[in-house]
Amino acid sequence: MGIIDKLKGKGKKEKDRKEENVLGMVKEPLKEEKVERKLKENTGRAHLILMSGHLSEKANMLSNLNRYVFKVAKNSNKIEIKKAVEGTYDVRVIKVNVIRNIGKVRRMGRTFGQTSDWKKAIVTLKEGDKIQGLIEGA
Repeated sequence: MGIIDKLKGKGKKEKDRKEENVLGMVKEPLKEEKVERKLKENTGRAHLILMSGHLSEKANMLSNLNRYVFKVAKNSNKIEIKKAVEGTYDVRVIKVNVIRNIGKVRRMGRTFGQTSDWKKAIVTLKEGDKIQGLIEGA
């Protein structure tokens, strides 16, 4: 090992390099302010619009992007859904996307039936807002 290698840091022992790598991985991430919002007691007519939270793999992935999925009433619109979520969970809603799912035809022996139609809403919240207890992973 030459003098130049020592100056460049190549002369360090392997043990020293491993310790530096471990210390680099252990650094604490920046602390973010988490605003915890709780369910309100008096939500008005929101229970008629929001049926339930929708749990699926896609919904869990979207929750990391601050988007939550709800099953909603078939006759509700985006404005009603926005007011219901803001009133119930005390969060700020930026955008609401609505998807209408048509029921599938099912067969039981000789007879045919159909599962019920339903509507789901994907609600995007403002940065920093979260809904606790709605998703499985968090």
